[in-house]
Formats: sequence, C-alpha cells, structure tokens
Amino acid sequence: MTKFLIVLSFFIYSCGFTPQYAGFKNLEFDLVIDKVSGDRDFNNEIKAQIKRYDKGRDNVEKIKISYDSDYEKIIITKNTKGEATKYNLKVNVIFDVSSENYSSKILFNDEFRIDKIEDTIEENNYIKIVKSNFAERAIEKVILSIRQKK
Repeated sequence: MTKFLIVLSFFIYSCGFTPQYAGFKNLEFDLVIDKVSGDRDFNNEIKAQIKRYDKGRDNVEKIKISYDSDYEKIIITKNTKGEATKYNLKVNVIFDVSSENYSSKILFNDEFRIDKIEDTIEENNYIKIVKSNFAERAIEKVILSIRQKK
C-alpha cells in the first residue's frame, strides 16, 4: 500500500497537477529572507519556496521574512517488539513578516501521520515530500496573509 502511495505521488508531481494557490501570479512584492532559525532541513524547504517569490525586481515592495521552525517526528504506535509502526510528523513555524508599510506575525502549524516503511531510503524520501508540502502550504499562507492585509 505504501509503495502504491509513493508511486502515485511521483505521477501526481509529473502530470501537471498544481495546488490551488501554487504559482501566485502578478504579486506586487518580492519576498526576501532576513533571519532563519530552527530545523535546518525544513528551513531549506521553506527557503526554496520563498526563492520562487524573490524575482529581484527594483520597482516592487520588498517584504522581509524571518522565521523560526520546529519539526518533530513522533512515534505514535509500536508493535509488540517495541519497534515504531506509525509516526506523526509535526511542524510549527513562526513567520515575522515586515516591510516599510506592513508588519505581521504569522503562525503555521500542520501535522501528518504516516506508517513506517520498511525501506529506510523510501521512508526518508516520503518524509522529504511531506516536508516539501508543509513548506509550500506555509508560504502560501504567508502570501495570502500579506495579500489580505494590503
């Protein structure tokens, strides 16, 4: 079953599927990373998402983003041998967003449950996909919040 889900996720990524808010067009601002702290791997996923919205334009407002992330992989069930069988992946991010005309603190929390996959490499790849999805949703929330307050 888990192999099917992983194969399905690869097909979804390559078939032209895009999330509802992906690729915001005609933004009147660029996002610029200011300060970063927290989980290094997850922060790299967030940075990759933010860089999509930093076009380096001179004629638009620059919005600085600082953030602190916390990522956890928590064992929620074990088998009779004491080995983990299910995990809960949790992420919490506090974004500080500011520009000349705008300042806000945005909180993002999300979690996702997964079953243990026997192949460690396959499990790590799956977790990387989940982290990437967390980061994408977090930046979408930031952009929507900025757009609403402008």
